Order: sequence, then structure tokens, then C-alpha cells
Amino acid sequence: MEMFRDEVASSGVPPEKIFYANLDDETEKAIETSPQLMEAVKSHMRPEKGTYVFIDEVQNVPEWERAIESLRISGADVYVTGSNSKMLSSEIATRLSGRCIEIPVYPLTFGEYLLFRETYGPEAGVESKFDEYVRYGGLPAIAVMAGERRDLASMVLSGTYATVYEKDVIERSEVRNAALLSNVSRFLMKNIGDRTSVKNIVGYLGSKGIKTSAETVDGYIGLLESAFLFYRAKRFDAEAKEYLRTSDKYYASDIGVRNERIGLRDGDMDGILENIVFMELMHRHGNASVLSVGGREVDFMSVDGDDIRYFQVAVSIADAKTRERELGALRAIRDNHPKTVVTLDRYPVKNIDGIRIANVIDFLTERRRGRVS
Repeated sequence: MEMFRDEVASSGVPPEKIFYANLDDETEKAIETSPQLMEAVKSHMRPEKGTYVFIDEVQNVPEWERAIESLRISGADVYVTGSNSKMLSSEIATRLSGRCIEIPVYPLTFGEYLLFRETYGPEAGVESKFDEYVRYGGLPAIAVMAGERRDLASMVLSGTYATVYEKDVIERSEVRNAALLSNVSRFLMKNIGDRTSVKNIVGYLGSKGIKTSAETVDGYIGLLESAFLFYRAKRFDAEAKEYLRTSDKYYASDIGVRNERIGLRDGDMDGILENIVFMELMHRHGNASVLSVGGREVDFMSVDGDDIRYFQVAVSIADAKTRERELGALRAIRDNHPKTVVTLDRYPVKNIDGIRIANVIDFLTERRRGRVS
């Protein structure tokens, strides 16, 4: 939020038209009620069109929505954040009667990671930086310490998970069986990119001697999603034109947190690469679902109005059989929307039957070069 505020200021908005308050800050203890929040804003400026109000950790003020709504009616642009341990984003929307727009904030994309590294880290080639990104993920704190304090990376990643897991999930939802929740989380992390159903999670846990119900597992997955530890990719059936109700895929919001929790193995690269591309598509298009078409599966379909794009992800397509499998799924789609295979390979052919072949680093950095897929 501070970066957002600074960007508004750098665009030419004068300081007297920008109000910022972090309600977690001890210096803001004078703001404890909704009327006090309004008074703090008005003592700095007259809220009207062309003014900006930034309130961080808004949940610390009872009935905060009354002040925010009043500021909105006055014409000010108002931005608020709230701790997920106290109030979900859906609850913010509810308390503002839907008169708000949610701005999703994800861990850094690889392109953003490079910007951080150029500013804070020592020089390194883009291939080396991608290796860092695959191992340590895209949390800003990790990018800042890249290449210099890797000894602290494990502490940051494990500490981040513990904070979100314990406060945003266990404490907030008063989870009684934390061990079961941890097992569900580990299962999802181990199976990123695989079809996953509540039934097979229950079956897996049962094989380990852990008894539970489908209802409990489904509820725990919902809690992990609400805390933004995981994102779900639903399966869309091309023939039925509807989402299927079983076997969704789950992806970790930050691959570094996932690797810290369960380790990084060579056999994980397929899922990790898919996870990275999924989060990139969420950042670019706001959605990514799995497409079932003609008995085949396309890794991702992103939809933005009439703009539809399809993506396959593979570590390598050097093998003819693998290449045909990945291309065949995309060929089964009977429309002319853009289709791309994203791979670790530097494949010499960039286009096969109208299907783009893109190296993953080129794909993740193309926004910096002015191209977007």
C-alpha cells in the first residue's frame, strides 16, 4: 500500500491531497473509532474528487465501514487493507455493500522478481535468477535478500507460512484438529498440478491411518484457499460448456513456501513449472482453469471477455511422443484463439501448426519486452 501511495504521489498528486494511515502503527493510536478516523482525514484535507485516502489494517477500527462509505460518497478515492486473520476480503465487500473493487495482490511474478533483483541484489544472469525463483519463490522479502542472505531465506519462508497458517487459518477459524489440517496442506503441496478430489485426499489420509470425512477435508481446503495459501483451477468441459464438479487442480500461491514446507525434488519440476505459469496467468488475466476437450486435457484456459487463450506446460518437448501429446490437446480445440506451449526447452521451432512454442523464461519476461500472451 505504501508503494501504491508513493506511485500516486509520483504521478503529480500533491501531498496535501493524499492521506495515509497504518492503523497497526503505535503512532496512530489516536484513531480508535470511526468518527476519529473521519476527523483524522478531515484534519489533513477536504475529502473530495481528486483526493486519495489509504487506510492500512482497517479492521482495527470498529465500524470502520461508516467512515469509509462517507469518504467514498464525498468523492475521494479510498483504498483499504484488512488482516486476513480478522476479516476475509469477502467480508470487506459485504460490509461495504458491494460498493468496492478488490485488487488481488499476488507474490511477485518472475518479471517483477527481476525488477527487485536489479534494485537490491548483486548482478546475476537471468537463468541464475530463474533458478532462484524456482527454489525460493516470489515473496518480496526473498527477492530483496537474493544472492546475499540466502541463509535467512528458509527462516523467512517458514515464518511466513507459520504466520498465515496459524493466524489466518487455525486461530481465525478455531480449527480443532491442526494436525489433520497440516496433512491436508502437505497433500496439496505434494500434488500441485495433479487432479485432486476430496475423495482421494480422504483415501490417502486413511491409508496413513488418519480417519476423517469428506466434509471436514472440503472445509479445510476452503480455509486454506481463504488464507491465500492455495488457488484452485476448476476443470471446464468444452463440450458441455460448464465446470465439472470433481477433480480440480490446486496450486501454491508461492512456490518458495511450498518448497520450504515439503522440500524440492527433481521429480517435482513438472508441477512447479505448471504452478509458476498458473500464477503468471492469474496475474495477467485474473483466472486460469483446466480445459477438458475431446477426452484430452489442456493445462490452462484464460478468459478475459472475448479474449480466450490456451496454454500447455511441459518441462521438455524434445521427445516426439511428448511433443505430440502436448500439441494434440491444443489441436483438439476447434477455435482460432491463441495457443501456446510453455517449456524449459529452447526449442528451435517457434511455431508448429499455428501453436506458439515459448521458452518459460521468455514467456515470463515478455511483458518487459512489450509482448503479452
